[in-house]
Amino acid sequence: MKKLMILVLAAVLVTTTAGCSTNNSSPAGQPSAPTSQTGGVTLSEGASVKGVQADVTYPLEGLDDTLAMNNLTTIKTYAGQGKVSVTPEGAESFDLFINGTAVDHSEFAGKAFTVDFSALATNEINTIQVTNILPETASVNIKVDYPTVIEGTPEEVGFSSEKLSFIDDLLNTEVEYGFPGGQLVIIKDGKMIKNTAYGYANSYNQDGTRIENPVASTTETLYDLASNTKMYATNYALQMLVSEGKVNITDTIQSYFPEFKDEPGAAILGKNTMTLQNILEHQAGFPADPQYHNDTYDKDDGIVNGVNDLYSVEKATTKEMILKTPLQYEPGSKTVYSDVDYMLLGLIVEQVTGMELDAYVEENIYKPLGLDHIVFNPLQKGFEKDQCAATELNGNSRDGAISFTVNRTDTIQGEVHDEKAFYAMNGVSGHAGLFADAQDLGRLAQVMLNQGGYGDVKLFSKQTIDQFTKPKFTSQTYGLGWRRMGDHGYSWYFGPQAGASTYGHTGWTGTLSLIDPENDMIVIWLSNKINSPVVDPTVNPNYFYGNHFVGGTLGGVATLTYDALNPTSMESTDSLLAQMVANKLTLIETDEGYQNAADEQSLQALMDLLVSRVEKTGSAAVKSQAERLVGKLSDEAAKTALNERLAGEISDFLPAIRISGKRED
Repeated sequence: MKKLMILVLAAVLVTTTAGCSTNNSSPAGQPSAPTSQTGGVTLSEGASVKGVQADVTYPLEGLDDTLAMNNLTTIKTYAGQGKVSVTPEGAESFDLFINGTAVDHSEFAGKAFTVDFSALATNEINTIQVTNILPETASVNIKVDYPTVIEGTPEEVGFSSEKLSFIDDLLNTEVEYGFPGGQLVIIKDGKMIKNTAYGYANSYNQDGTRIENPVASTTETLYDLASNTKMYATNYALQMLVSEGKVNITDTIQSYFPEFKDEPGAAILGKNTMTLQNILEHQAGFPADPQYHNDTYDKDDGIVNGVNDLYSVEKATTKEMILKTPLQYEPGSKTVYSDVDYMLLGLIVEQVTGMELDAYVEENIYKPLGLDHIVFNPLQKGFEKDQCAATELNGNSRDGAISFTVNRTDTIQGEVHDEKAFYAMNGVSGHAGLFADAQDLGRLAQVMLNQGGYGDVKLFSKQTIDQFTKPKFTSQTYGLGWRRMGDHGYSWYFGPQAGASTYGHTGWTGTLSLIDPENDMIVIWLSNKINSPVVDPTVNPNYFYGNHFVGGTLGGVATLTYDALNPTSMESTDSLLAQMVANKLTLIETDEGYQNAADEQSLQALMDLLVSRVEKTGSAAVKSQAERLVGKLSDEAAKTALNERLAGEISDFLPAIRISGKRED
């Protein structure tokens, strides 16, 4: 450590020599004054910064014998943004350096002032140095807030605009062929460089036909986040409470709910000692989905009698049912991803705070950050249906494959899709129920990269973030609630290029959040892929038309985002597209599970895009690949139409399929 600090001191001394005038004589023992104000740095009178990231007074109490570190503060910010408020407390003079550059503050002698150092800020470590305070009995206080998300351009953070446009082309083409739509936000180095909407708020009629004049999705359309609720409502609340010392992950559940205990004769014990950590790691012992809302479900209540003895469609009763749900394995002995875990965690947040979960996070997290498009129960809080992306077409019936007494019958729009959250928890649960647009969710995710705060609001400490995102002992792909890239065990969603420290979550409705500390990047992909017919309810009632497109895989969008972070020519991307077409062809040819109308349309969309790339680039290599792949099509009409385009001829061909087809606008 001391060797490191000596090197730091040497670097500071070199920079100081460059930042101060060498021919400006000062009285012996007096601090040397900078010769001029650095270009781009703006000083203003008064302390306008609250200091939620750093609030430090120099000289420090209790000096470290490394010496050099006693007058340096490192902060998190990004190029293009940064402010520090400086308040002298009896100081007649002192030296102020930001990232090694001297700041002339002589016009504010003895007064508090604020420095906008946006022009000096970097995406790396930023250092504020306060030295040579005189008289020696005086002190100087500095305050720094957290960075926020500002607008930026792809190229200034290393992205390729051309490759990002390719993602637009892909998703827009898939919408034409039946994919419902979504929103994509990319934030890198504190700059939002992409915020794009695709498709429609509601794409299909209940009979599976396309709506003729659908409402377009916008960047402010709210999407049902499904299990991303677990992270951006429940985990954020818990991380805040842990930081405040109100909750400890080693607390037992029984310490919050004394009635939660092992019952006499229980087949599996462990409730008496179960901790929050067991639940956060999905190792609590609960069944994956006890279906409290389904009166005919009889698998997880411990009593085989043809009815659901845990049935509830009222929140207070559901709480009782959750606490009495029998364990299926000993806590800590294995991992089973369970919604019950986060339903119970949400109840603990309510028990600790004395507030409903939605009220707590909306009032203590979202509103202080200025986020007004992230909310539970949006239709009850001022939003209209068309401002929300629809999900399932026929209630929760999976197009007639599933039936229970309280099932909705209309297209679900503006209400949480998740059955347990809607029917059993009044739309507000720790595992599901949160709606948001991608830009607000992206700003909320930025809190994690900012080490716990945003602007002048601090939510939790960096230590708490580290505690919640580090891998659990038994699996590199789980943190405390957060899903992790780890040993590439989550590459199907985060993409193979994501670093091992990448974390985030997915949602069943078609949502993905990705936070990559190594690249200082956030990717938010919100889709409503289940706003589409079930391909075959008799085979798999949970496999919707939208699942079969690249946009529905979630990981496909993440992979192409990382590809766009590689600002080379489009040659590799075009080659990758051709391989994607080839892979889809192989799946359709060799696997009956892909021999359906949805996968055929997904293939048609990819083929259409590949031919469009030929038309756009004129590349002989891309044309050769396209001709080869078009030749493999079994649909002769599609093959003819695509070959005509490759030959430069105009075709009016539109594929005729059962439920979708390329849209004619």
